[in-house]
Amino acid sequence: MVPDSPSTRPEPHKKKRGGWIQRAQEYWYKEFRRIVGAWVFVVVLITIGALFMATMDFADYVFSTQTFCGTACHVMEINVYKELKESKHWNVPSGVRAKCKDCHVGGRLSYAMFDHFLGTGELFVWLTHDLDKPGAFEQLRPAAADRVRFKMIEDDSARCRGCHDMEAIKPKRVRGQNQHEEALEKGITCIICHYNLTHKAVEPSPAFKAAIEEARGEAELSEDKSEPATGEEGDEVL
Repeated sequence: MVPDSPSTRPEPHKKKRGGWIQRAQEYWYKEFRRIVGAWVFVVVLITIGALFMATMDFADYVFSTQTFCGTACHVMEINVYKELKESKHWNVPSGVRAKCKDCHVGGRLSYAMFDHFLGTGELFVWLTHDLDKPGAFEQLRPAAADRVRFKMIEDDSARCRGCHDMEAIKPKRVRGQNQHEEALEKGITCIICHYNLTHKAVEPSPAFKAAIEEARGEAELSEDKSEPATGEEGDEVL
């Protein structure tokens, strides 16, 4: 039997060393791919989020413009938008002018998009009603007014407070001063008194009258207080 030559003898130390290096390389490549994959995932996620936020911001900007709110729909243009331009919220000596979004769109981005999404319900109404008929819109107005009034009760007239500071309002007439003092003392929200300011006056529903009575803590509404609080002569409401 021919003994093994030095060149043919196994080299266990080299094999062991080579295996350790190979395992280290495999581990590094595996961890490297994992780390790179995680970062790629994070970058992709951030990019998608940024694009989503930018899309929401652009959509909010478009859907909140006065042009879109007031003129995109013919029914709005000849009814509520026309009423806005004839109201004290539009024509004020100080030059302060409320826009549709100031009263009907809450906040920015997610809050605004939620209101825009709810606003798509008007498309369903437009598709299911022939609003070009004379008086068709007026049939829907009481329910729409009631819906907005109760929404403003729920959010404590947040849209009003976005422009008005309750404590800074100083009515010129004694009656208005007393009513505002009562509102501050009892925490009465704006819409309870000022429910017919901008658009065509709508008689409060029985449910809303009950909400007024509850807010004011009265057993029944007096004839004087049941009238829309549209601002007294000489007093500005914006």
